[in-house]
Amino acid sequence: MIFEPNSNELYNINEIHKFNESEYVLIRLTETMIKKNNIDANALLRDLLKSSDVVDYSSLKNGGKNGIRPEVELVLNETSEKIIMNFYKVKGKRSDPRFSIYGIKRMFEQGKLNTGDLLYVTVVKLHKEPKIVILNLTSNMASRTNLLSVFGIDEIEEALNRLIPEIRKISKAGFHKNSKGKGQVSPKDVGDTLEYLLGIKVNNSQKADFEGKIEIKAKSGKTMDTLFTLRPRFEGTSIEKKEKIDRFRVSAFTRLYGYESEKHKGYKTLYITIGVKEAPQNKIGFFLEINEENRQIELRKWIDKDLHELTAFWTFDTLKKELHLKHPATLWVNAEQQVVNDTVEFNYFEAELSREPQFTTFLALVKTGGITYDWRGYTTPEGKYKGKNHGNAWRIKKKYRKLLFGSMEKIELV
Repeated sequence: MIFEPNSNELYNINEIHKFNESEYVLIRLTETMIKKNNIDANALLRDLLKSSDVVDYSSLKNGGKNGIRPEVELVLNETSEKIIMNFYKVKGKRSDPRFSIYGIKRMFEQGKLNTGDLLYVTVVKLHKEPKIVILNLTSNMASRTNLLSVFGIDEIEEALNRLIPEIRKISKAGFHKNSKGKGQVSPKDVGDTLEYLLGIKVNNSQKADFEGKIEIKAKSGKTMDTLFTLRPRFEGTSIEKKEKIDRFRVSAFTRLYGYESEKHKGYKTLYITIGVKEAPQNKIGFFLEINEENRQIELRKWIDKDLHELTAFWTFDTLKKELHLKHPATLWVNAEQQVVNDTVEFNYFEAELSREPQFTTFLALVKTGGITYDWRGYTTPEGKYKGKNHGNAWRIKKKYRKLLFGSMEKIELV
């Protein structure tokens, strides 16, 4: 179940992420949850608990008495209190994963938790021991002082204090020549030039650009924002059967499903944008489908009117890891450009800062078409693979950026 935060709750998530870099999930309290106190432990919560070494539901025996009962910190306003939760599987063949919060009715009567409240659940490690922390995003939101006491010093804020003055110097200096020199401009030049001016060396690291803590995204047009590149997996697909070596399978995909290239004569090319079935974005039958049961996003293709096949997929775990690794915080910089003596110049004039994204919102935006996947590459039609893969990427429409990352903080450059 994907829980959507409202604008105030998104703002509070953004405030929390100034202090907390750990994974988290969201749970919207209902009247039934509070009355019966046998709440569904959805897949995202189970994954968080397992990856944090708190609870592995697959190892639990059925029955509430066989559950795991850790002490949890509930953070409210200027205070916090210790509560007990029980993570268990119900009796019966289905063995549904559930959890309960001891004293939830009392906390409801005291106004600490209310029907409709959105709870933020995360796990922090104190003295190497994992500890569950719960915050109420809707009411009784924790103060900044309390957040600092729970999560500690914000390393991203410290990195920003070093980065922002440098960006401001670049902005105040006006236009800067394209770092690659004369010639036709490409979309990545605006970002490459900014990184060059900042002294950031070009590399293929998966981590954020600045000190591994802040990703820098600069652009000078209205194109979609690139989130990250991540090759899919091909186990159980036609590609696995046709190409035995995994590192060649992206090229094999282009060869199998591509079309005759007009720009690169004699090559197979595949330059398409892929969305969900309801808005596939391309005319050759590819679409994305979220498989919550298997925890993966599937890349499928129609092969007949009522039949489609799995061609590739990404697991939730790898997508989530890449999303958070690349965007612990992101500085989105807008630029204008001009041409002087056959050389493009960039002026970086405004910027916004976002904090860590919400993976459940990532999935929701894939479902609604706000996030799509671009396949960009060409290769030879047979024999040895020759050509180019342009970094197939997950991309987001700018108007949905705020939803994915929470409230955006405007950074004054001039």
